[in-house]
Amino acid sequence: MASYKFICFLAMVSLMITNISASKACHPDDLKGLNEFKAGIHSDTSGRLSKWIGQDCCSWPGISCNSTTNRVVEIYLPGHYVDGDDESPKFVSSTMSGSISPSISLLTSLQVLDLNKLVGLTGQIPESIGLLKNLKDLNLETNQISGTIPKSVFTNLTSLTILNLANNHLTGGISENIGNLQALQKLFLSNNSLTGTIPASITKLHSIFYINIEKNQLVGEIQLPSSPAQWPLIRNLALDNNRLTGVIPDSIGYLTTLTEISVSNNQLTGPIPSCLGNIKNLQILKVNNNNLSVDKLPTSICGLTTLSVLYVSQNKIHGPLPECLSSFKYLLNVDVPFKRTAVLPIGVHRV
Repeated sequence: MASYKFICFLAMVSLMITNISASKACHPDDLKGLNEFKAGIHSDTSGRLSKWIGQDCCSWPGISCNSTTNRVVEIYLPGHYVDGDDESPKFVSSTMSGSISPSISLLTSLQVLDLNKLVGLTGQIPESIGLLKNLKDLNLETNQISGTIPKSVFTNLTSLTILNLANNHLTGGISENIGNLQALQKLFLSNNSLTGTIPASITKLHSIFYINIEKNQLVGEIQLPSSPAQWPLIRNLALDNNRLTGVIPDSIGYLTTLTEISVSNNQLTGPIPSCLGNIKNLQILKVNNNNLSVDKLPTSICGLTTLSVLYVSQNKIHGPLPECLSSFKYLLNVDVPFKRTAVLPIGVHRV
């Protein structure tokens, strides 16, 4: 009888060990996807990928899993990160060389894919990335990724809140389907070689906070909402260093939440809209190096008392600076073409 009980005890222990091992095992698709990703990376100076061993992928560096389903929800492998603990943090800078495997699409529960500032990632963004319909944060900033942005990013990844592909070698245009990304809050596509026009559908991004598509080869007119309700949360709009033409639309006055507007180094014409005075919290205004033409700056600029940066030179603007600028206590940097100017606040740096 005792022998029988002992055998039952051993069976129960064995079953418990099996269940514990199973609970720690990675989902087969996640495991395959991660191992294929690792195989696509030729070097990792941080050594994080060398610790991707065994079946328990949820314990691997840079990987986070859902505590209930045990599915991988985050791949966080940035080039600059903090190692160690809160008492003795260690700041680490690392690089990775290689490309992103199309098998990344096997991680169907993935919400965060952050490979920013790894410097050495090359190749294209796989079209299959569009299968990651739960993805909220896609950050591939500061690498050497080339090719076009897959259409599947704009058509399928409707849960995205952050899309950061800045500082790469991307070509082609911005898809008109960008308007599908209704949850998008931050869009960073700067410092690439993107061509074509700014899609009109960009005005449908009702949750957007930041738009930075500077330093590309974009042409055509600036696309802005036609009603105040379309970009109710927008704070930063950076379109400088492109080849944009046309005027600065009067509808820019609808964007009353803006703190920064930069359209420098384009081919814009027409006046500086007086409706800029509606943007009471504006801190940075850069319209220099265009073909803007006006007798003098609009008097409505006197309402922008929080301005700290004002760049308007290299245009066809005449007349003196408004006297009101002398009372702007936050104004630190001014780039103006005027010979006869108002007295500016002490400490202002004229660029």
